[in-house]
Amino acid sequence: MKLAPRRNLLVIITMILCLASYAQDGKTFLKDAEKLRASGQLDAALEQYGFAIRVDSNYVKALLGRASLYLDMGRMEERMADMEHVARLTPRDAGNLTMTAVACLDAHDPAKARRYADAALAISSKSMEAMQTKVRACLALGDVRAAVEAADAALALKGTTDTYYLHARSRMASGDFTTADADLDKVLEWNPLYEAAYVASGETQLQLYTTYRGVSMQMRALEKAINRCTRGLELNPSSTELLIVRSKAYALQKEFSKAIDDVSKCVALGREDSVVFYQRALYYHGFGQEQNAVNDLNRLLLQSPDNVRFLLLRAECREANLDLDGAARDLGQAEKQMKDHPAEWTAEDLKAITVSKERVQMLVFEMNREADPPVITVVEPLRKDDVVQVSSALTKVKVAGHVRDKSLLKSIKVQNVNADFDPEDQSPEFRATVPLAPGDKEIDVMAEDVYGNRSTITLHVQRTEGDPPSLMVTVPSVSADRVAVIPAGKDQLFVEGRASDPSGIRSVMVDGRFASFIPDTSTTDFSIKLEIAGRDQFTVRAEDRYGNVTENTYAVHRAAPVVATVKPVPEKPASPMGTAWVIYIENSNYRNMPALNSLGMDKMRKAFSKYQAQRTIVKKNLTKTEFERFFNIELRDLVRSGQVNTLLVWYEGHGRSQGGKAYWIPVDGKADDIYSFYNYGPLKGLMENYSESVRTTLVVSDAAGNDPSFYELTR
Repeated sequence: MKLAPRRNLLVIITMILCLASYAQDGKTFLKDAEKLRASGQLDAALEQYGFAIRVDSNYVKALLGRASLYLDMGRMEERMADMEHVARLTPRDAGNLTMTAVACLDAHDPAKARRYADAALAISSKSMEAMQTKVRACLALGDVRAAVEAADAALALKGTTDTYYLHARSRMASGDFTTADADLDKVLEWNPLYEAAYVASGETQLQLYTTYRGVSMQMRALEKAINRCTRGLELNPSSTELLIVRSKAYALQKEFSKAIDDVSKCVALGREDSVVFYQRALYYHGFGQEQNAVNDLNRLLLQSPDNVRFLLLRAECREANLDLDGAARDLGQAEKQMKDHPAEWTAEDLKAITVSKERVQMLVFEMNREADPPVITVVEPLRKDDVVQVSSALTKVKVAGHVRDKSLLKSIKVQNVNADFDPEDQSPEFRATVPLAPGDKEIDVMAEDVYGNRSTITLHVQRTEGDPPSLMVTVPSVSADRVAVIPAGKDQLFVEGRASDPSGIRSVMVDGRFASFIPDTSTTDFSIKLEIAGRDQFTVRAEDRYGNVTENTYAVHRAAPVVATVKPVPEKPASPMGTAWVIYIENSNYRNMPALNSLGMDKMRKAFSKYQAQRTIVKKNLTKTEFERFFNIELRDLVRSGQVNTLLVWYEGHGRSQGGKAYWIPVDGKADDIYSFYNYGPLKGLMENYSESVRTTLVVSDAAGNDPSFYELTR
């Protein structure tokens, strides 16, 4: 029984020795860390500090040392974490609390900085560093009243350059620029090397300039701002803050060339934030260099497309540069942003922008005023001169065409019925379905532009035969009661058939989509690929040139799944794309537009290098008729006979975009006639309907467009 106390004593001694060993190890790690830091081996020192803290997580000296090292390494978040740990360990140490407040402020957490500074001041009410840190934190938080109180207390404790500077900053925030001016004069009198005071002094003079009413006082304030910034720049020529402040003073003196020079130096020094480019845009605008201002604003709006301030300045510059359309667009976008964010703008702001937009739009309207009437072209129903041929079976007729005009159109009417058209398109297509009684002999089409210029054409009606086209579906197999049986689980259906009419087939559509067919022929095969997942029918519609229509609906029945049987595995094609063909179209020898220098097929071959094409078809200098015949008839027949799986089309030539559509320009196209262009938008869908074998289509338009959006639209 007497051995137990001895054993307990041994255990206690062992624990004391272990603790002493751990403490000794922590001190050793700390000493090694300080030696490595003194020799400049910061990463190794950081590791040793970590070992010391790992031995004792509450080792204050090691935490302080590592926090100081983090400061040297610019790792402010980690420094703040270590100092907060120290603050928790030493809650009554005002010095550590103050250092923690400084660390939080440097880590951009002013709320924590203020809290720790208040804790330090509660222990040591005359801690100058804690007071100054609180002033900075309150200024960062926007609590001006607290910042002024803390700055007054610091200045009352002791007048130094720092306390006067912070006192000036707090007075600037409160709007007392006269007191701030006096404070900054004293700072620079005591320490002419205080760079931040030069910046603050320049900003103070700019604010005083706005409060002065006398011209001499205003000029004196600007001269003082320029002198202060110039003196500061002699000490530090790379100070972009001083350059920005001086540029503002120069601009107020109408010395825009000097202002532009100063702010451009900021860009040369690597500063490229929005402040720099916005200021330079303002100076360019004031100097009358509107396009330079627009260039800087374009850069800003590329990053912030909805910034109202940037939009409004660009609108002013564009208007001054006589780009009234652009100014109207910017004002419209600014107005929309104001309406979307009403809390940020007053009703007066919105009203002013609306008035400006309406004024600019009126200027645009008057500037573009012209007296030429619209030119109307009717393409449907079938027309010959001023006679249209309409089936005798129809009580309603669809009238379609296009109108060309230099201005936007206000209205298009057919038989006093408003036609559908895009009012934002200067050369819109239109369509309308109007009643036509058996005794009606004429159809009137009227177009009026926004300036009141009007034109009307009268078409004489000639009634024709009323027999609808004959229509037959050959693929898939269809029963007498129009039921098509397809395999179970099939989501795509390739439909083929034939339509015929003595007067010629004008259109073949399946479920509202145009099929591939040969237009204006008395008998034509048609084909189309349909998505039929979840559907149990499809509708085929054929229309002849006189408007007679046959429309048949076919039910889709899915056969029951069959038991799989072992079949020989077919040979895989040489290419994963199957049989691939390349279609290369080169239009260069234009009749009504500048000729283009051909780059040859090298660019195309490089782009399509991953495809193993078995055949390349080259077409050169195609007219619009040749475009349509090639893609509607020739290529379709070639694809079917060749069982082609992949079609790659590359176009090189002039291009144009208008009304949200992209066009290739045939060699006989006219620059001012959109209807002489080839709309290649539906081309991919057309080629997919050539044959069931076609699985992949790709269209690349390497076209020379007439506006910046063409490149984006066509690629």
